[in-house]
Amino acid sequence: MTADLPEDPGQCAACGGSMASASARKSLLAHSNGKRYTLYSCPHCEIGFWWPLQADPSIYIDEGFDAYKDYHSGTRPFPRWAEPLFDALPERRGAALDIGCGDGSVLRRLAAQGFAAYGIDLDPKSVAIARDKYGLENVFALTLTEWKQRCDASGTRFDLITFFEVLEHQEAPLAFLADVIALGVPAAMVAGSVPNRARFLAPLQRMLSDGDLPPHHFLWFSKAALRRLLEHAGLTDINIDGAGGMSYGTVLSKLVATGWHKGARLGAARLLLLPLGLLAPFAAAVLWLGGILAPQNLFFRCRTAARAE
Repeated sequence: MTADLPEDPGQCAACGGSMASASARKSLLAHSNGKRYTLYSCPHCEIGFWWPLQADPSIYIDEGFDAYKDYHSGTRPFPRWAEPLFDALPERRGAALDIGCGDGSVLRRLAAQGFAAYGIDLDPKSVAIARDKYGLENVFALTLTEWKQRCDASGTRFDLITFFEVLEHQEAPLAFLADVIALGVPAAMVAGSVPNRARFLAPLQRMLSDGDLPPHHFLWFSKAALRRLLEHAGLTDINIDGAGGMSYGTVLSKLVATGWHKGARLGAARLLLLPLGLLAPFAAAVLWLGGILAPQNLFFRCRTAARAE
């Protein structure tokens, strides 16, 4: 994208359809950079996107969100939304590429499964953790365009390409997916995840955190909007499922641990929290069931086109 963007989008960021009949949904003044963004909904593919679409890589490097502090220290838990991948891996254990690989957590498991694992990320601090702490050699601080140029020059192609929680950051998602497809062998498996815009308690999450807002996230996906984008890009055999949920026991333990931590700081006054503690099983059940009915993330897997006969 250029610096001189029009005031309003002329076409959808995902499908390219005309936005002439679309009106702005809401406006936002971002805390991180002081810029104003406007939310639109495409009448053709139903994707939600914030305008202007101008990514800010400094968010990752400068730890604009706490998650990146965890990446940079190598303490980020394995992403729950990536778990479904390991129940659906292709039989061929060839070369795998993880785009937005972070500290290499997905790559480490793919390597353990027998794949030749490669990764790229815009954040050199995370790439350094992947290399120095976890011993991954084929990880690089490169853009997808730069990486594709290298692969074109060497003739390198991949049997599996993944990108978890990456697509929602893209300025030009169709161009991104075109590069992904070009990097795959015929009928390569493509998999990843995006936040579910209709997830349980999404409005509350956005009130408490800027993580799902620009200049961090620009695209808001429903299951239907995600499918339309993948189809429009030319991907086939598309499967989309909910992901990112926690078990009831995990939700309950987190609630109890949070309450105990706060209570410990109150000293004797922590007794006042006991009635709330009795409600923890009920609250955990509500959160657990809500996560099932309206999952936090959407996991997708699909394929590039097979070689023409």
